Parts: sequence; structure tokens; C-alpha cells
Amino acid sequence: MRSTLLPLVLFYPLAIATAAPPAESMPNIVVILADDLGYGDLGSQGAKGIKTPNLDALAREGLRFTDGHSSASVCTPTRYSMLTGQYSWRQRATGLDKGVANGDSPLLIPTDAVTLPGLLKAAGYRTGLVGKWHLGFGTSKPDYNQDLKPGPLEIGFDEFFGIPATNDRIPTVFVRDHRVVGLDPKDPIRYTYEDPGKDSPMTKQAAGRGRIGWMSGGKSAWWKDIDIADTLTGEAVKFIEKHQEKPFFLCFTPHDVHAPTIPHPRFVGTSGLGPRADMVHELDGSIGEVLKTLERLNLTKNTLVILSSDNGAYKTEEGEHRPNGPWKGEKSQLWEGGHRVPFIAKWPSRITPGSSSALVSLIDLPATAAAIVGTALPAGAAPDGFNLLALMTGKDRDKGRDHLILMSGKGDLAIRQGPWKYIPDLATANGWGSWIKPGTEAPPKPGLYHLGDDPGETKNLHASKPEVSKRLAALLAKAKTTPITRPQ
Repeated sequence: MRSTLLPLVLFYPLAIATAAPPAESMPNIVVILADDLGYGDLGSQGAKGIKTPNLDALAREGLRFTDGHSSASVCTPTRYSMLTGQYSWRQRATGLDKGVANGDSPLLIPTDAVTLPGLLKAAGYRTGLVGKWHLGFGTSKPDYNQDLKPGPLEIGFDEFFGIPATNDRIPTVFVRDHRVVGLDPKDPIRYTYEDPGKDSPMTKQAAGRGRIGWMSGGKSAWWKDIDIADTLTGEAVKFIEKHQEKPFFLCFTPHDVHAPTIPHPRFVGTSGLGPRADMVHELDGSIGEVLKTLERLNLTKNTLVILSSDNGAYKTEEGEHRPNGPWKGEKSQLWEGGHRVPFIAKWPSRITPGSSSALVSLIDLPATAAAIVGTALPAGAAPDGFNLLALMTGKDRDKGRDHLILMSGKGDLAIRQGPWKYIPDLATANGWGSWIKPGTEAPPKPGLYHLGDDPGETKNLHASKPEVSKRLAALLAKAKTTPITRPQ
């Protein structure tokens, strides 16, 4: 069934007036969005038992934000916000105001919206997406035997290669631009996310294991789980090699380290902690290949590389290792571990290495990219994104956005401002684990935490600091009723 979106302030990217700088001064931009990578999964952020030399080098040579966030603690909403600069909960659709999208979702981004790739394409960049998409195709349930459009190419990307949703969902195929790769028309893909019944030829088994959804056909196009990372990395490298002569924007979205965790055999057992930690090693290797390609082609100096994750890790411990570092909680939750993620920016010609305690988010990327290329954003574009360029390249590194609204996997909201975190109802803080039996609902019990003094969110200060709770509750209410929160 087609999702219904609330009205969004729309503009046509190609009509945006842009005072672009000379081509030689326009940096290449590479955004690397890992999947379920926790704040504490990097050696540079305290990882124990996991070795991430390439990620650590990126942190050492770039600007490491210690208060960086996804806009939600699950992936589809974060990806939407990163590409549009708008809080996803402003839109009514599964995967935007709650949950995540399945492989049967229509396109969740309007084709006439101003987007991160659209802004850069209008400024003369070659734009490409390699990796996980998870934002739907078409205007209704997509037919994977036909052209899959509108999709990534219709919201600003020139090229796309990747997986439709997640590695635990059907269909288990790669898509290039508008078509499934390697599909035999004599063996068409049939699929559903509703139980087809015991007599149906569709099954949860696809590409060698059980998945979310039911599928039959398409066997010639099935991926091999152990090769997904290498395949996506190879495509990312080829994109850079192909477009090295002009400014390019590459959005590289690996599937690592999303479950099911099935690392390539050369990484199996390398951490001694289990398959997920081994896949962190695999991810580090993939990112290393992209960074080496930039170096080999003499592109490193004038390339902005941003590394982050779509949400926190879904595990809180693996032996002595703490995937989400010192932060409480995990993927889908409103606790910090659900949405505080690695956030690193490296741009040797403009960014001095170091660290920043500024509050920043992936939702800020469109406004920041517009500033980089000299594009004046229309008043309603990227309505919730802040421009981070001055913060990244200037001396005042600890003054970020004023506040940030965060969403759980069930669509509940919390708000951050400075060191303060306000959760309107603690019964919702556990995200997907917040199951309330009908008829047992209790009055909301707010939570207020000072993260500077209490990173583990153990001391609820709501009763002792009512004025702070009142201020943050009012700020959250205002944001929900005001369509634009970025400075105008």
C-alpha cells in the first residue's frame, strides 16, 4: 500500500541559484554512513578487543566530534534526514515517523525535494550512491522485475549500486540504477511481507538463509552474504576512479555491521569476540580501500570525508568490548547509545585535526554542503539542518547546533540541548523494547539527565530541576508545531 506523506516544502534542485566557487576549489565529498556502528566501536573512541586502524587514522587526521548523532536510533529515518535535512517524523509514513521501511516500500523522498545529492549535482558534481538504500522505489509496491523508479536517481544521484533495504530483508539482490543486476526474466522475483500461507511457493529462505519477508524466484541475481562488503567496496572505488577528473560526491553506505553478521572468511575470528566484531574489522578494511584510492589518485588533500553511522550498535557488550562506549542503551532506544554515533570530518586543505564537543547531527549535511559549494538555500529547504562549515574549518569548535530532536524506533521523541537530555516519558525510552500492555498505561514520567555529569543516564533530575524540564518540553513542543528549526 502506498505511503501517504504530509506536505513538505519543496523546491526544484536544478532551479536553485548557486554562486559556485571555481571548479578547482570545489572539494570532492565522500560521506561514509556505516550501519549499526556504535560510538565505542572505534579504537580512537575506546574500543577494546577490536582493531580499527583505518578509522583511527581518519579520526587522528580529521576532526572528531564527541557529541555527534544520527537523527533517529534506527536507519530509515536517519537516511531520510541525512539526505533532506528534515526530521523524518514530520512525515507520516512507516519508516519515517516510526519503524523502518521494508523492501516493498515506495520512494519515501519526494522527487521535487531539495536533497543533499541534488544540491551538489546542481553545483556541477557527479553524484553517486553505493551501498544500502532503504528508502524505497516507485510510487507503490515496487516490481523488482521492472524499472525501479522513481528511486535514488530521481532524488539527485547520477548513479546507484546497492541493496534495496537491509541484508536481513528480501529481496536479496543488488540494484544498479533502475534494474536488478543479473536477473533472469524466466525466473521472476515474487515477494511479500505478509504471510502467503503454507501452500505458497514463496519462502523466507533466500540466498541461503532465512530473511524478513517471503520470496521466490530471482535466484540468478541473489547476492552472497560473504561477498557483499567486497562488492560494494569495489563499486565505490570504481566510482572514484571513473570521476576523478571533476568534483564528485560519493555517498558510500556499507551494510556492515548490520545483522545477520556474516563476515568474509578472511575476517572470521580476527577479533576473538564474535561475528559482529569481526565485521567491524571488515568495515574498517572497506573504508581503508576507499581512503587508499583517494590517496593513490592524489585526491586526499581536497576531499572532504565524513564518517558516521545511521544509529548506535544493537549490542551493549561483547566480552570486554562496549560497542556504544560509555553511553547507556542501544539501537532503537532514546538513551544516548541509540543515537550518539561516531562522527568524523577530514578535509586536509581546510580542517585542522583535533576534536570537538559541539552538538552535531547527520541532518546537518545538506546545509553544510550548500555552504561549501556556495549555494543559497531556499527558505524552506533543509528545514532542520544547521550549517557546520564554520564549525569544521574555524577556531570555535565547541559551539554547535542549539538543540537536537531525536527519535526512537517506535517514533517517540527526546530532545538534547547543551549537556541536557529530556525524555518526555521514560516508558518509551527503550524503543522497540518499550512494550506497554493495553489498559496499563500510566501518566508520563519524564526523565532529565545532565550528560556531562552523568553519561550513563542514571540520575533523573526532573524533580530537582523542573525549570530545565519545562524549558526543554516547550522547545520540543515548538519544534513539533514549527516546520523550520534551522537558523534563517
